[in-house]
Amino acid sequence: MKPQEKEAPPPQPKPFVPKPTIDDAKPLPDVPKEMPILDIVKPKTVPPAPTPVVIEEPQDDRFQKKIRLESFYGKEFALRSSSKVKLSVADNSQTAIAAAWESIATKEFDPLVYDCQQAREKHRFCDWMYYQFVKEVAHVVTQTAKDSNEEVLLTGYILAQSGVDFRFVRSGSRLLLALPFDAQIYEHSYFSIGDKKFYVVEQDVQSACYLMERSFSKESSALTLRISSPMDLGRSEGESKVLTSKKYPQMRVELTGNKQLMEFYHSYPRMDWQEYSLASMDKKTAESIVEAFRPVLAGHSEEDAVNMILNFVQTAFVYGYDDQIWGGDRPFFADETLFYPYSDCEDRSILFSYLIRTLTKQDVVLLHYPNHLATAVRFSNNLSGDYVMVDGQKYLVCDPTGYKPIGNSYDEFKNVQAKVIKIQ
Repeated sequence: MKPQEKEAPPPQPKPFVPKPTIDDAKPLPDVPKEMPILDIVKPKTVPPAPTPVVIEEPQDDRFQKKIRLESFYGKEFALRSSSKVKLSVADNSQTAIAAAWESIATKEFDPLVYDCQQAREKHRFCDWMYYQFVKEVAHVVTQTAKDSNEEVLLTGYILAQSGVDFRFVRSGSRLLLALPFDAQIYEHSYFSIGDKKFYVVEQDVQSACYLMERSFSKESSALTLRISSPMDLGRSEGESKVLTSKKYPQMRVELTGNKQLMEFYHSYPRMDWQEYSLASMDKKTAESIVEAFRPVLAGHSEEDAVNMILNFVQTAFVYGYDDQIWGGDRPFFADETLFYPYSDCEDRSILFSYLIRTLTKQDVVLLHYPNHLATAVRFSNNLSGDYVMVDGQKYLVCDPTGYKPIGNSYDEFKNVQAKVIKIQ
């Protein structure tokens, strides 16, 4: 099969850094405007993860040896592997792949599979973290070059035993994995099989390849990219930094962040913005945010609390251009915006949406303009201000990139249709 061309992500927001003017001091516009909507995108419901295929704990025997991952995102792991089987994919032919698979599809590798599954459960790995972990385990077990055919085959075997769907791909002399995801990802080649997309994330594939026709189990599932709960990673503290709102100096928090988590985020494939907004925050960082802000916001009205959070996101960070810093567009998880010195409109909108849902429990949506990303928040009382109507509910515009309070949209976007991206 010939792979489908890579899909481009949504248009990169252009730099939009409005200068504060005297108008920004106005609490709400004199004539509220209903902002035009192009479309409403609802979040994809992620079904509960299927029960992992966990085998009973195998007993040690004389053919088992210990392997060690000295540092996987700051954690050390000791696992059992077979010293009896030497994995080799001689020539990448179907016969060689089948023979290599048969050599490991025995009870000799049950302890390795079991230990991988236990590490996944103990450290609360999300699916993308588990995939990275299995790849590293396979690399240490095979003692071959990075991304060798042997490493790929053993990675596939452990994933199959863990209930993960995939396809083997033969591209020239290389053996690759094509993985299905439960969310849209961009900038990777993929194969369409039925209604599923199988992405090759480790190599750019453009020419026709041989693709395995079926999965190893009808019960296998796609990888879930959403980070639904904080993971147990090693902790390498970043430099301490204090973030403060200019208008509300009591909105102040001191954070360090976790370098190990930043490294992991850097490996993530490019996704839709709502996936970044829905991701869990680092446990220590989340606790610091709640401890610092919740007492300050207590007793305030919804309007005042949202304005205080909005001004914090607007003024506590320095605007930076992705092209100059990262060489291209790169949305941040909320943790990254708090960690790195620079952020842009999409990063601030993602962080703001997280803070609103966490601190005020209000519903918030993202507003995607052709060259900008902002947000809108639903209030329990009928406040005046620029707004969008979503499923019969009124959401007041909140732009985390500018300096205006809630209900104030910028003239550049008053007549521009926004794609509304629902988060809840």
